[in-house]
Amino acid sequence: MSFGTRSLPPLGAPPARSLLRSPRALASALTVLLGVCAATRLLLFAADAARYPALDGARDADPSGRLFAVATSLSLLAMLPTAVVFVVWFHRVRVNAGVFAPELFRRGPGWAIGIWFIPFVGCTFLAYGIATGVWAASAPKSPRAAAPVSTAPVAAWSVSFGAAMLASLVSSRMGAAAEAPAGLRAAALVAMASDLLFAVAAGFAVVFVRKVSAMQARA
Repeated sequence: MSFGTRSLPPLGAPPARSLLRSPRALASALTVLLGVCAATRLLLFAADAARYPALDGARDADPSGRLFAVATSLSLLAMLPTAVVFVVWFHRVRVNAGVFAPELFRRGPGWAIGIWFIPFVGCTFLAYGIATGVWAASAPKSPRAAAPVSTAPVAAWSVSFGAAMLASLVSSRMGAAAEAPAGLRAAALVAMASDLLFAVAAGFAVVFVRKVSAMQARA
């Protein structure tokens, strides 16, 4: 099936088919952006590791502090466009999935955008619910199709992303509440774990994005 744009659907075809749009271009852009995000998170991990020894207050933290500032700026610069493109892609595949199998969704496609404005719960549990529905709707339906496509990429992305967000939140609160070098060092360790988890989540997101886009292109 070819994806429609704004043209009228073929004679006799369900009107909803005109809503279908290929997510492949967005998926290609996301692959690059997510790779950049993973790289900047690994750089931020290295910066956190470099400044960790100086958090005892007995050593000069200036060199590692500059690296941390640069890594943080690069991470934010990479994250913002990635988040925008991901939400656009997520909405597009949700619209397509609603055409393939509308019975799988209780809420409209607008929720694929709205959930990202709900702190933590929207970005984790609600996103996972929509993602699993999109995955199921996009999976091959042919009687001759192979065994059901594993949903492991959806779970891996959702769990790693949720864990990264939670670790980031805990690290921020630990750092704000720290009154001694030991507290700052503990917060830095949690921040380093968060950096690694975000990098892992970006990798799983690439698998999820490319797999869903490929399944919808073949539907």
